[in-house]
Amino acid sequence: MSLRLHPLRATLYLASYLVVGPVLFAVALAVLASSLALSIVVFGVPLLAGAAIVVRGCAGVERARARLFGERVTGTYATLPDEGLLARVRARWADRATRRDVVYLIPLLLILLPLDAVALGLWVTVLAGVLLPAWYWAVPNGDYGPGILLGHGSGAASFIVDDLGSALVAAVVFLLLAPFAALLLNTAARVHAAAVRYFLGAYVDPLAEAKAILRGPGPLPSA
Repeated sequence: MSLRLHPLRATLYLASYLVVGPVLFAVALAVLASSLALSIVVFGVPLLAGAAIVVRGCAGVERARARLFGERVTGTYATLPDEGLLARVRARWADRATRRDVVYLIPLLLILLPLDAVALGLWVTVLAGVLLPAWYWAVPNGDYGPGILLGHGSGAASFIVDDLGSALVAAVVFLLLAPFAALLLNTAARVHAAAVRYFLGAYVDPLAEAKAILRGPGPLPSA
């Protein structure tokens, strides 16, 4: 995904996950939890089959979201047997791709969501700071008088933006911080994109080449 050179694209990519990610998490978790709880009864088997389909659909939404931002991610799922509902359910849940979908949709959200939120929040804060001269005057009066308090409430660590001069000084400081915030933003976007490719993309066996060599003829002629 070419997010490194496009902060705006990275911003939209991370911001959309803050909305879509929790929804997919809630749907996948609810379906899995209810299906597993009811799997001890007869109609639990069809529910498990449906849960696998829902999980695959949620993963498909994430693949489509990544596609909007220039990343081509295609999942590969195992072929199901022609007959037998129980056999088809087992095949779905034994499929590595389905299990990787679950990992991305549920536990990985606990890592990706805070990462995206922190990077995006810092980036938006820095952008707002750069634009301080355009909006500082609209902030209502507070405990420290008119303007915006930056830093702690008192002491040398605080800075009050209450006129155009102080707003320009603050804007320059935020402008100097902008490259670092953009770097964090792009890094978070690249990490997230890599997670999508790894968990939702086609599985590639890292030992495939070595296994092919072992299955092939040996280097020495047979006696």
